[in-house]
Amino acid sequence: MAAPEYDIVFAGGGTVACIIAGRLLTADPTLKILVVESGHHSRDRQCHYQPCRFLENLAPTSTTVTFNAGKPSPLLNGRPLIVPCGRALGGGSTVNFMVYVRCAASDHDDWAKHGNEGWSTADLLPLMKKAETFTVAPDLPTHGYSGPTKISMGSHIFPVAQQFFNVMKEYDPSTPQVLDNNDLSTSHAYSVSVAYIDPKTGRRSDAATNYLYPHTDNPNLHILVGKRVKRVIFENEVAVGIEYLDDAISCPAGSTEISTARASKLVVVCGGTFGSPTILERSGIGSRAILEKKGVPVVVDLPGVGENYQDHYGVFHGYHASDDTATMKGLWSGNVDLIAHWWDIIANLKEWEDHGKGPIATNGIDILFKMRPTPKELESAGPDFAARWETFFKNDPDKPVAAIALLAGPLAIPSPLPPGETVCGGFYIFYPASVGSVHISSGEDANVPADFDPRCLSDPSDSQLFSMLYKKTRELFRRMTCFRGEVASDHPQFPEDSAASCKKTEGPIPIDAPDIVYTPEDDKAIEEYIRNRVQTTWHSLGTCAMKPRDQGGVVDARLNVYGVSRLKIADLSIAPVNVGTNTYSTALAIGEKAAVIIAEDLGIKLGTEVVTLLDQKSSKL
Repeated sequence: MAAPEYDIVFAGGGTVACIIAGRLLTADPTLKILVVESGHHSRDRQCHYQPCRFLENLAPTSTTVTFNAGKPSPLLNGRPLIVPCGRALGGGSTVNFMVYVRCAASDHDDWAKHGNEGWSTADLLPLMKKAETFTVAPDLPTHGYSGPTKISMGSHIFPVAQQFFNVMKEYDPSTPQVLDNNDLSTSHAYSVSVAYIDPKTGRRSDAATNYLYPHTDNPNLHILVGKRVKRVIFENEVAVGIEYLDDAISCPAGSTEISTARASKLVVVCGGTFGSPTILERSGIGSRAILEKKGVPVVVDLPGVGENYQDHYGVFHGYHASDDTATMKGLWSGNVDLIAHWWDIIANLKEWEDHGKGPIATNGIDILFKMRPTPKELESAGPDFAARWETFFKNDPDKPVAAIALLAGPLAIPSPLPPGETVCGGFYIFYPASVGSVHISSGEDANVPADFDPRCLSDPSDSQLFSMLYKKTRELFRRMTCFRGEVASDHPQFPEDSAASCKKTEGPIPIDAPDIVYTPEDDKAIEEYIRNRVQTTWHSLGTCAMKPRDQGGVVDARLNVYGVSRLKIADLSIAPVNVGTNTYSTALAIGEKAAVIIAEDLGIKLGTEVVTLLDQKSSKL
């Protein structure tokens, strides 16, 4: 039987695929499009659309993410780094923390410097604005107000956020508080953390809902879920389709039978930072040495495939809070009795269903502090980071070094939970110097996990920066009104007689109290703690870099894969260098730009309108 034929086949149904397909179908509903996704549909699952439930996607038994395990590393005291990635239609936009952060203007200008015409911030800003409806404040010049992606403060801010503001004003008065630290230029300021939450419905604002699902009544749109793309099919170096099979996790009792779909115009690989390079390698595009070792016939010798892996790394740690502190502990804990109490008393489900209001409509992350180090902090971060500061940060004042966040609940506190209320501090670095790789483990079995080496902390400047950030974050939290001590098991194991030792307290220290003085032994404890606790922040990118081929590039500025035709890659894997942002915003920009490029290639006039999903509650596939 002949394989079905489509105009465009998307190998992967993540954020960017949804944006491109939705934009193209709005412009030309006659296009026959196939989207193949390894995960499931995201429309009707509460863990996707109720903001407060995002942590359910990271549970060990979750099938809404893929857990990519890195090689055990001595730099992490022998443990593997585990990087979950979205596994549902809409990809990371359906499972992320919904934190709205945008990159520095110089970040995309750095992309353009790699020969990528049309990818500077000036080029992308109209598309960034086109993608969003920013409801936080009107008439800000770098934001959009009529796009499909809703940006808001949610409808609930926990009182601990105000405590953090109060501490910052008195403890660190030189750091400004601003309404918007996502204007593409502010790199050192604290602000209310805004989110990808629709303020009218109280629902997550994800790419599948906003771009693709409005078109499910169009018979020309075909969506296959629970299917894993094995490879791209070539005829004389021209991409003509894909092979796919049942995904082993989404369909545990599924078949290993290979199916084929043909593409008359274009194949677009949207498998993400882990999926896209491995699809290419199974298709014969990659380093000759790797392909021959795995028995894959070489179509294009392209050594950059799977290299340039980057992420943002972070640490989360807990603090005891006063008993009257309102938190998300009930829902985030997994304790059935606490959850029942939370639903019945704190968050009235009817309030959310009828009005989109209340704690259900929040992610519990209300503060974001973007920072660049003071001279004193720069000195404390050590000589390796000081050298990186001089070469990377100093002359780009719009680039934040890191972010510190307050989470109204016990995100990172190990089980069993301590009694009483807890809040969480998180800090993460935006531009780690450490770079890793993602390659195939098998040339045939698409369900075999990738050969993933993140090389986290391989550059010493990263670990030195973490030590400074831990000290900074701790000083802020121990001055908050709710503070009742550190959760000792969630912090470095300092000597008992150390001034830095962690313990419960009766209350916070005074705002003007001196900072903790750490001994060399204390610093060693922090270094060991970082190695034990540093983790992904779910922002992986870069493994199919948009660079010149002779510089390790995989795609050109129009997203064409080098050495073949009618094959593009469009997802976060194309990032040539890192970006100082939570990367959903970058995926939105890539998706909008890719839609423009593909429409131009196909001679389609791409309008500015996008269909909206009018009734999410009653819509069915």
